[in-house]
Amino acid sequence: MGLVRFLLAATVVINHTGPLYGFVFTDAYIAIKVFFIISGFYMALILTEKYTGPGHCRLFYGNRLLRLFPPYWVVLVLSLCASLFFASFLRTSLLIGPWRTWLHALSPATVAALVTANITILGQEILFFTNLNHATGTLSFAWDALHRTTPGWFFLLTPQTWTISLELMFYLLAPWLVRRSNLFLVSVIAASLALRSVVYLDNLPFDPWKQRFFPVECGFFLLGILSYRLYAALRPVAIARRTLWTISGLYVATILGYQFLPGARGKEYFLYAATALSIPFLFLLTKKMRFDRAIGELSYPMYISHWTVIMVIEYFHGKRDLPLVALAATTVFCLALNRYVSAPIERLRQERVLRRR
Repeated sequence: MGLVRFLLAATVVINHTGPLYGFVFTDAYIAIKVFFIISGFYMALILTEKYTGPGHCRLFYGNRLLRLFPPYWVVLVLSLCASLFFASFLRTSLLIGPWRTWLHALSPATVAALVTANITILGQEILFFTNLNHATGTLSFAWDALHRTTPGWFFLLTPQTWTISLELMFYLLAPWLVRRSNLFLVSVIAASLALRSVVYLDNLPFDPWKQRFFPVECGFFLLGILSYRLYAALRPVAIARRTLWTISGLYVATILGYQFLPGARGKEYFLYAATALSIPFLFLLTKKMRFDRAIGELSYPMYISHWTVIMVIEYFHGKRDLPLVALAATTVFCLALNRYVSAPIERLRQERVLRRR
């Protein structure tokens, strides 16, 4: 499934730079939901087949943190350094403009909360529901925070990583969730979708209520768990390679051509259902493909780094061919990040699993 993960990350990059010669694939909002489904599948897979026995939760949590945080901290430090360089020598603040403008007015508690959110990722999505009170220097809840003058997310150096905060909440619950019954999971998914419908009916702002609110997002993770159970049921079945290629090809074509499908919300939910049903076949087809796995490993660093890369590229290159140039530059950066940061950490993660066994 590495190619699919890469395409989804590329979709987010393209949505943040403009169409790639007319192509946007899916919306970034939808690509993130598909990522959540895939995440649910993988967590159910490894918690059922890899992290088992005494102490499995501690090992799982430790390895998840090792997977996410070292690359993120490298990107965070580079984003800060680049911003300080731009502010000092190029007369533009890049990613630290709100800090330079409002730091003198922020209360110590607000500074601590914002710094903590940047370092730990935890709670970043909450900042999209807050606005800076200029008189007191504190953050306060606002139902339409993103329509206010200074929403809390302005102070994030990697604002796209709010999704990782939701992932962390899911990881915390995952060892318990993967052992729940199908009926329980279906019930929670139905409740999450029902709440999403209520949000639509109440006419709350699309952003953040319909894409950053964990109760309306958690159903996608659980859909991934059900997808894994479908995979487990299909694994003993002899499925022809031609069938696996056909289903996988149709699904990839759906992602690439999503913008040309008719409808709106109908095709959105069709893609979610198609994802949950197709993942088992995709995984059966690609699980032993080293090249596909290598492509997929680019998706996480691409996601966490693309915002900074886009800002730098746009400053020096301008908007001409920006989607293509930013996508290429982000890919090159991610190859380096994987080689020098993620690869050594990955060896450590696997050694921890082997030592336990």
